[in-house]
This record gives sequence, C-alpha cells and structure tokens, in this order.
Amino acid sequence: MNTTIQAILNRRSIRNFAATPLKQEEIDALVAAALASPTAMNRQLWAFRFITSQTLIAAMNDAALCHFRETGDQATLVRIAARHESIFYGAPLLVVIAMPAGAGRYAPIDAGIAAQNLAIAAQSLGLGSCIIGMASASFAGAGGQTILNQMDWPEGYEFAISIAIGHPAMTKEAHEIHPEKVRQIR
Repeated sequence: MNTTIQAILNRRSIRNFAATPLKQEEIDALVAAALASPTAMNRQLWAFRFITSQTLIAAMNDAALCHFRETGDQATLVRIAARHESIFYGAPLLVVIAMPAGAGRYAPIDAGIAAQNLAIAAQSLGLGSCIIGMASASFAGAGGQTILNQMDWPEGYEFAISIAIGHPAMTKEAHEIHPEKVRQIR
C-alpha cells in the first residue's frame, strides 16, 4: 500500500501529547502542506497561525474553559476534564485556521481540507494530531480580543478550525468503520 494511504489509515485523534517541541524542519513541512491545500476556485482565502508559544496556548485554553463556565456548559467541562487538563492536550504546536467573515459556503470546506492536509502530513512525519473545533471558545469571552491581538489576527477574519500537533504520548485504536454507508453506483 502506498505511504499516503497508509498515513490516512493510521491517523488517529491524539488527545495526549509529549512536551517535546517540534523541530523547525517539521513545522516547515507542515506549513508547506497547509499552503498546498486545494481551495474552491484556488482563492486561498485562509490564514494560518502556527503557535508554539505555550503561554499563548495556555491562555487560549483558559479563555475557552472560562467561556464554558460562564455559559454553564457543564457537559463540555466534564468531557474536557475526563480527557486532559487542556483542550489542546498538551500539544507543542497549535495551528489555527481563519477565514474571512462572509467568505461564502466553500470557506469552511477549504478550512477542513487544510486541517486534513495538516493531519495527514503530521502522521507522515511520525507526529500525532487532533482537529479541535471548540477552540472557537477561546475568542468568545472578554479576553478573546487580547488573544486575537497576540496572534496577529487578520482584520475581518473569523475562526474556522484548529489542529493540535505533536509527538503522541498515547496510542489509540482505529475507530469503527461502516462500509454499509458506501454505495458504488455503476
């Protein structure tokens, strides 16, 4: 089987990372994979923030947890506490993908494709990843603008998706597959 298909089949959502920082060559390879992501009409509207500052990642985590507490989202808080102390699972790299507000129906798809490119690229480098939508809560509260400023957030853009990447500190079985959901039409 070719290495790309093998990376897709072996990739898991990792929810515990070693504190080991990524090498610059690994980050550069991930940047290249992100920028190679296809987009609708090749518009390339996304903006990426590759965050290795553990101080900023911790602030984003704290802001998200604060938002969940303020909104009374106890179910999410319980789910997070059962998995890890951070919604980013101790990852040494967090990639946040932003899209222009009102960019149209293809913008979320383009962001998802970029997240998948990053996930597969990380797997091919021997790294783990976890795609995290709840990072949007980091920007919802009173401290959200401060965090956006620290990220040099582009004017008129909004959070699309994020992906935590690092060296896995856990293993995980493959999720259950459902071949009955596939129909080949001839």
